[in-house]
Amino acid sequence: MNYLHKRFTKYIIVILIFTFSLASGVEKKNASLAMLLCVVPGGGQFYTERYIPGLIISSTELILCYYAYKYHKEEDYEKRNSLLWWGFFVFGYSLADAYVGAKMYGFDIEADIDKVSIKYTWKW
Repeated sequence: MNYLHKRFTKYIIVILIFTFSLASGVEKKNASLAMLLCVVPGGGQFYTERYIPGLIISSTELILCYYAYKYHKEEDYEKRNSLLWWGFFVFGYSLADAYVGAKMYGFDIEADIDKVSIKYTWKW
């Protein structure tokens, strides 16, 4: 278990360094690359510089995978399958979030209220 833990830690460090190197100094993010980086838990969120959701998604996926593996070893397949379905749900959410985050990267949230107007017309 200790060997597996060290190997996993090295893997995560390499992925984070790779993700940060891709993210530095870019005005617009590539949505396809963000979705591809979601193969790594939270990679797309780290690429779009959204670190808190990246940490939440990566820790959730890793915890779900750990317990699914644990239940697989214990031959409790019902619990394992349930956790795998939740893992697929989190993975799908991660893909969608990374895609939207890459498309909306650099979007200015502030709007000039003087330029905003609402118009409604009635047709009889």
